[in-house]
Amino acid sequence: MKNSSPHISIIIVNYKVKEYIANLLNSIKKAQHNLKLEIFVVDNDSRDDSIPYLKERFPEVEYIANKNNVGFAKANNQAIRKAEGKYTLIINPDTLVSEDTLDVLFKHMEKNPDCGAGGCKILNPDGTFAPESKRAVPTIWSSFSKVFGLNSLFPNSRLFNQYYLNWIDEDEVAKVPVLSGSFMFWRTQLLKELGGFDERFFMYGEDIDLCYRVQETEYHIEYVPKTSIIHYKGESTKKGDLRYIRIFNKALYQFYDKHYSARYSFFFRMLIYLSIWLKTLTSWVSSNFKQVRSTLADLVILNASVAIGFLLRYGIKGENILNSEGTKYLWINVLSSGLFLFSGSLFGMFSKERASISTILKALTTTYLGVVIITFFVRNLAYTRLGLIFGFILGVIFFVSFKLYRGYKADDEHHDEKLKNDRVLIVGDLDESSSIISRIHSRPEWNYEVVGNITVNGRDENENTLGSLSQLSDLIKAYHIDQVFFVLNAISYKQMLKEISNLQKQDVVFKLIPDSMDFILGKSKVEYLEAVPLVEVEFMYSKPANKILKRMVDIGTALPLFLAILIVTFPSMIFLKKDWVLINGMKFYADIENNKWKNRVRLWGYVLTGKLSLVGSPLISDTDSSENVAKKGLTGLIQISRNKIQDAEDTESFALYYLQNYSIWMDIDIIIKSIFNKVYPLDDLSEFEKSNS
Repeated sequence: MKNSSPHISIIIVNYKVKEYIANLLNSIKKAQHNLKLEIFVVDNDSRDDSIPYLKERFPEVEYIANKNNVGFAKANNQAIRKAEGKYTLIINPDTLVSEDTLDVLFKHMEKNPDCGAGGCKILNPDGTFAPESKRAVPTIWSSFSKVFGLNSLFPNSRLFNQYYLNWIDEDEVAKVPVLSGSFMFWRTQLLKELGGFDERFFMYGEDIDLCYRVQETEYHIEYVPKTSIIHYKGESTKKGDLRYIRIFNKALYQFYDKHYSARYSFFFRMLIYLSIWLKTLTSWVSSNFKQVRSTLADLVILNASVAIGFLLRYGIKGENILNSEGTKYLWINVLSSGLFLFSGSLFGMFSKERASISTILKALTTTYLGVVIITFFVRNLAYTRLGLIFGFILGVIFFVSFKLYRGYKADDEHHDEKLKNDRVLIVGDLDESSSIISRIHSRPEWNYEVVGNITVNGRDENENTLGSLSQLSDLIKAYHIDQVFFVLNAISYKQMLKEISNLQKQDVVFKLIPDSMDFILGKSKVEYLEAVPLVEVEFMYSKPANKILKRMVDIGTALPLFLAILIVTFPSMIFLKKDWVLINGMKFYADIENNKWKNRVRLWGYVLTGKLSLVGSPLISDTDSSENVAKKGLTGLIQISRNKIQDAEDTESFALYYLQNYSIWMDIDIIIKSIFNKVYPLDDLSEFEKSNS
């Protein structure tokens, strides 16, 4: 190798994952040490600002911009032909390397001249070991064992675990037939002699094919678990998309056709082909099962509300259900299901991040209104209006109850369904963590509550930190942490990978904040940290239609509650001595803590008279009602976000966010979330009374 030649050429193919590549390139910088690198980023027509975005941050990288998506194999070959390093690392964009990764693989290849390619231990985002770190060439038997779960039933069997070589310990250096395409450390000379990847493989299968061809040379392949990387597993592809599942399974057939077709008859090859397409269908159903299951559950709830509404209208005995008069109304179920699916798709109910309760109620309301309108014009199939009213009320009850249950158990991929904030712990230096906390908490639409930060080095621990990295596991349990954010310029990649691996059994989501500290990198999405500017626009809150609707909801909710509580508390209000306390222009019974029921009457009375609203600004605040401040409310966006708000500027941001994005559906979301965030207006009034007595 010439002195001027690089030690390692690194090739990364990009398709709409620029943030992941930026994070990977940062980790490569830290892993470079004394090695001379040349880095290629091949963009497969991402049709975004990937190249300018990356060039601004990493000008030393050589970029190849394709005018169309040529596939993984061809894109890599474009850079392989240009590679001048002694070794070539082919690495996926959604990975992260340790500080010692390049050094470990370089030294291993130098010491083992018969090793043509090497791979390392690959970790999943939750810290678990990725079995594709070491694989065998797929045969009909090994694929059969994997598809039908025999490898899981007999995890240590050589017979049933040929696909992932499970009998080889994950920490054992070993010769293996196949490496994962997410990390392949090649001798450049061998890689070029093999002609790179077979470009007939658009995506998937090309790594197996390339490794298989090594068997025809004097070299072998080794698994080197002395270092590890994180792989986010296909963030640049849509794993639940039928097209990508089809491409994956088509690649399997291409591999079999290329290397095994001469061994089997035409009939047997057709059987393999049909099996692969059956696997394509089952994979798609499996990948989309959660989404389909949720949609089916929504339809079951909707149709149950329609059916029970019919039963309540015509009698529980159901003598009218199965006769001709009853069955003719079954078309209402079909109509309501169609309207629900149509309106739900318009409101984004079936997106990857599942809908909030308010979105479900929008779809439900639209559905029943649509049924009413259609049955009004189709008089001969007119459905009882009373039955529809019963059905709608039951639908609201059923859907709210179901979504409350789902919201309480929602995972990170269904973030919008969550009714409680995720409790977050930040691993990083105090100054940087404080800045990040402030930026996270300034986003009213995010459901994050940062509990605090822990330092990487115990020497930096003080009264403003919760502890040090050595206490991470205990702190997660003690503070009921849901997510851990690692600030990458404060912790080494190797140390972070070790912590993630050690905590793999805890139900915690790990996310990364790169050196630039401008976004949060998770398994399936990127969340930008910069604050969203609040521009001068007409507030939705101030629109006359919204004001009228909000007032109608206030009165409709407050009146029955006011009357119900008044009946119970009326005697004590008449006959017992009354002492008053004045708070922000409102009179309450003194000793608020011991007169809560009577003061509830006062609160609901103020809602009825319009002095208060169900949802608005805090009851205890320094702001007065004006055109730029929401009317004071029993609950509100600020009230349910108290654990996130740090100063007056945050309070103003949350208030403006509410005014700008107001809708009656937002109010419904806030009311429901208030239950889980323990918003008690009388407790606030009681504390204010005590502090001013």
